[in-house]
Amino acid sequence: MSPLHSAPSPAPCGASPEDGHGDTGQTAGDLQLKAALLDRIGEAALAWELGGASAIVYFGAGAEQLYGFPARDAVGRSSHELLRTAPPAPLAQIEAALLRDGLWEGELLRTTRDGREILVESRLRLVEGVERRRLVLETGRESTARRRAEEALRDSEACFRNMADHAPVMSWMTGIDGGCTYASRGWLDFSGQTEAAALGTGWLEAVHPEDRSVADEAFQRAHERRDAYRMDFRVRRRDGVYRWCIDSAAPRLGPGGEFLGYVGSIIDITERKEAELQLQEREEGLRRAIMETPFPIMIHAEDGQVVCVNRAWTDLSGYTHEQIPTVTAWYDRAYGATGAAVRARVASLFDLKAASDENELTIITASGARRTWVFSAAPLGKDAAGRRLLVSIAHDITERKRAGDAWEATLREADQNKDAFLAMLAHELRNPLGPIRNAVEILRSTGMERPSLRRACGVIERQVAHMARLVDDLLDVSRVARGRIQLRKERCDLSRLVRQTAEDYRSTLEASGLQLQLELQAGPLWVSGDPTRLSQAVSNVLHNANKFTDAGGRVTVALSATSDGSAAIRVRDTGIGVEPATLARMFEPFSQAERSLDRNRGGLGLGLALVKGLVELHGGAASAESAGVGHGTEIALRLPLARGPEAPPERAAPPPRPDSRPAGAVRSLRVLIIEDNEDAAEMLQVLLTMNGHQVEVALSGVAGVEAARSFRPEVILCDIGLPGGMDGCGVARALKALEESADVAPSLMIALTGYGQERDQRRVREAGFDMHFIKPIDPGSLQSLLASVATRA
Repeated sequence: MSPLHSAPSPAPCGASPEDGHGDTGQTAGDLQLKAALLDRIGEAALAWELGGASAIVYFGAGAEQLYGFPARDAVGRSSHELLRTAPPAPLAQIEAALLRDGLWEGELLRTTRDGREILVESRLRLVEGVERRRLVLETGRESTARRRAEEALRDSEACFRNMADHAPVMSWMTGIDGGCTYASRGWLDFSGQTEAAALGTGWLEAVHPEDRSVADEAFQRAHERRDAYRMDFRVRRRDGVYRWCIDSAAPRLGPGGEFLGYVGSIIDITERKEAELQLQEREEGLRRAIMETPFPIMIHAEDGQVVCVNRAWTDLSGYTHEQIPTVTAWYDRAYGATGAAVRARVASLFDLKAASDENELTIITASGARRTWVFSAAPLGKDAAGRRLLVSIAHDITERKRAGDAWEATLREADQNKDAFLAMLAHELRNPLGPIRNAVEILRSTGMERPSLRRACGVIERQVAHMARLVDDLLDVSRVARGRIQLRKERCDLSRLVRQTAEDYRSTLEASGLQLQLELQAGPLWVSGDPTRLSQAVSNVLHNANKFTDAGGRVTVALSATSDGSAAIRVRDTGIGVEPATLARMFEPFSQAERSLDRNRGGLGLGLALVKGLVELHGGAASAESAGVGHGTEIALRLPLARGPEAPPERAAPPPRPDSRPAGAVRSLRVLIIEDNEDAAEMLQVLLTMNGHQVEVALSGVAGVEAARSFRPEVILCDIGLPGGMDGCGVARALKALEESADVAPSLMIALTGYGQERDQRRVREAGFDMHFIKPIDPGSLQSLLASVATRA
């Protein structure tokens, strides 16, 4: 215990030592009383002499607890040395303040017995002690934790300010009263305000006058309720331009949840705001456009609410917007019993990514009338509430629907007339070709000696073949375009078909001075296809190569299997090549690689169009490649390979053309020609007579039947388009009826006509003809056929 602890109880203030009321006793007693009281309230109290060694004369219980030294070790020692005091100012200044003011307050850094450095918030008071010694009564509380918390807070605020000053947004803080206490460097740089000008409510001066009061009132309301705050308003930039900004803030709370103010940020959203305003303008423009559109439009949400329905919808249906507030009301009124099915179909459209297909529905109008509307719908995104929207657009086709049957009938009639015209055109074009070809054959058969005549016959024959090919291509392209070609598919070896077709064309290529090379895969390649049509496609490609390759060139035909399960036929030539712009049009009807006035390479531009159509009918594809003009062309045909066992086909390719004249002599046949074209009949009669046959001619159907009665022909060659009320089919039926009664039974009845469509061939077979030949018939083929008849007979 210190002397103060062991001293007798102090006398009343002012008593002498003798009577207990002296000044010294009063001072010592007062000091002891104060120290005791401080110990009781938990403050660390000690007393030490001012000046000299600053010896401790009192070390209370609070001091023992705070510093860790017992009083017996502390009393008598220098307070500054014992506690290793580190004052915030020189001790001389502190003592001078005590002598001057009698009081000093501040923080002292001290060291406890266990070596810890602590901060003590101290109060020093000068008192007079015994023998008028000057004593200092020191009381204090440890402030280390508080100081560290304050330092941490200052560091945190400094860090926050540093981050806020360098953040890409403008930051601010307010106090409890709502006044701004901090504005970041971003705000100051943006607005041009000084920090002093921005604090309190000064920041409002940078807000647009039209937005200022609204922004202030909105913040005050949030402040009163301690709610989060968010608002868009315009802020004047330092260059005087107002920019749209979004200001958002949240309450700032202390460790105990106490309200400290707000912390917020401001972001320049001018571009986004302008985009939103433009979007709003466009949406308003769209709404006006929808309302003025002359065809019905409805927009509804996934919960069934009708968001928008335009005047055309209400005018044509007769229902007001109030009568159809939901799509369910529309379904019930407009569709009646079928409304549920329509509702289910429309509900599925919300998941579409694009517009739906058109749906034709019958609606019931408000007046009870039935109208036919064609609907299409598409998702329209979401509205502000997050609901998915669907727009439905309709067209009233009631009148068009009523006129549809008549229109379709007109179209069907036009299509039939077109088919009839094409058939008639082909017939009329083919009719002159027969007598020309037969006349050439007659000239050849007479044993022409003059080379010029032989060359002329060759020219005529080639031109007739060219004309016949053009007619066939024209009709075939028309059939392909209308889907009228029927394929007679069978399993066939494509290797054999391509080889035979190419070999059949070799003589034509060599006659043009071209070399033919074959690069065919060894072994069969099986496809499912119509051999005749596939051979026709390959032949057309070869014809194209022959036409556009000059003498001395080369044509290569290659066939191989590809990794994707297809067969690839490639026909390469060294011809004139194709410009890149022309490649894309090569397979279009009437497309020509050469469009000069002289047209020395001829053609209608139908061959490759027909190739493409035939290949696609087989599930394949046609393409063309060329390195440019002068670098040749390659046509590629891809066909899917057939699956299953590789059984041999019935036939791999069309039979080769027979020789122009059969070997050896044949028996003479009685042949009746029924043909209204006198030149054609005469030329064919002369040709067959030269081959040793007995030939008669009838120029009409009725005359043909009479001639058959008397001539009793073994073979009849009959045109189909005959005058006089009896066509070729009528002739066939009349002759069939005479087989028993008049003993008229020809071994072979051949329809020889320019009509070659599928229905024409079917009609010929039904009438009783054994064979159907399209004009102009090849004389060699006809002679071979008659020879086979004579042999059978």
